[in-house]
Amino acid sequence: MGITLYALVNNAGVGFKAQGDVFSTNFFGPKVCSEAFIDLIDKENGRIVNVSSGAASMWLRNQDDATKALFTQKPITSWEVLEDAVHACKADASMGGYGLSKAGLTAYTIQQANTYPNLICTSLSPGFINTKMTSGFGAKLTPEQGTVSLIKCLFDDVTSGYYYGSDGLRSPLTVARDPGTPEYQGEENPEAATYNN
Repeated sequence: MGITLYALVNNAGVGFKAQGDVFSTNFFGPKVCSEAFIDLIDKENGRIVNVSSGAASMWLRNQDDATKALFTQKPITSWEVLEDAVHACKADASMGGYGLSKAGLTAYTIQQANTYPNLICTSLSPGFINTKMTSGFGAKLTPEQGTVSLIKCLFDDVTSGYYYGSDGLRSPLTVARDPGTPEYQGEENPEAATYNN
């Protein structure tokens, strides 16, 4: 009898004080892990949860309309086009590419939702959690508080292909939605997004 997994959680995180290649870990790593485990995930009720970051929206909101569209369109373009876009944006990416790597991961989530329509594939921000990686940067949330969106994406009614904020509510990708503000209902369209920092 084979093993069946309920869910795969891609929870890689390199940035701030953590050492390692930010793109290999945050962007390419979840693709490698997803492909390695996809055949084991329950074909009817399975889920893939990609732990992204609010830094993805922070990076994406400052890009031109074509870049915003490429990282948010549904169905999203091919992996090769997304990979080329990430490589093209690396040179100008702030924070060592952390936000870009997580924006790429969130875009990959949209691809997964399209590729695996029987699975629920979501990405999320756990919030700015006070860990060894973020120590000294002003993070205030406890690790326990950082599980709100993860628990929702794993066990509650969520929509495949979407990004959820640290409070467990659907959030836009092209602007920031602060926890406590209403859940985002629109499509990924910068003109329709009404949340700002």
